[in-house]
Amino acid sequence: MKSLAIEREFGSGGREIGKRVAEKAGISCYDGSLIAQVAESKGLSLDMLKEYDEKRTGSVLYNIGLLASYNYNRNNSQAFELYYELQKTIKALEMQGPAVFIGRSSTEILRDNPRTVRVFIYSSDMDKRIDRIVRTENVTPEQAKKMMEKKERERRDYFKFWTDKDWSDKKNYDMALNTSVLSPDECARILLCAIDAPSA
Repeated sequence: MKSLAIEREFGSGGREIGKRVAEKAGISCYDGSLIAQVAESKGLSLDMLKEYDEKRTGSVLYNIGLLASYNYNRNNSQAFELYYELQKTIKALEMQGPAVFIGRSSTEILRDNPRTVRVFIYSSDMDKRIDRIVRTENVTPEQAKKMMEKKERERRDYFKFWTDKDWSDKKNYDMALNTSVLSPDECARILLCAIDAPSA
């Protein structure tokens, strides 16, 4: 059985799908909490690093200005140390056995790993994305739209900052699933087959 690395649009249901695959395949699922675990294990300051946690602008000038209120050299080196440790952790976890990795540019970190299937989960229907965010986040449609735009920008910029690639470019992935036409269950079944899960 292979591992699965997921990048996803906010409101596409990608996290839910990833967790569903992990549950049905009986494997571990690692998401945003992984970065906190890595930072804690290395004694790194999350307060000083939080702006790097999927919140990059892709602008070098902005990044420098953002860090000016801190000790620049220390914060910059800690941010890159955290990402380096995150890379090592994701690779080490995958070596222990199949798992699902959600976000954190795991699709690029595991790009050259033949045991990993890389997928981009998106929704071509904006209204469906907004409806899903309204339900899952308990917000108004207007708030959902703002959240979606903000998260989209953060994820795109984080991916660009650390990989120098376009987050939504389908060529960066082995497959792309559109949740506007596929249900979470259908996506999960496709991915279970893709990773050769026994329960697929």
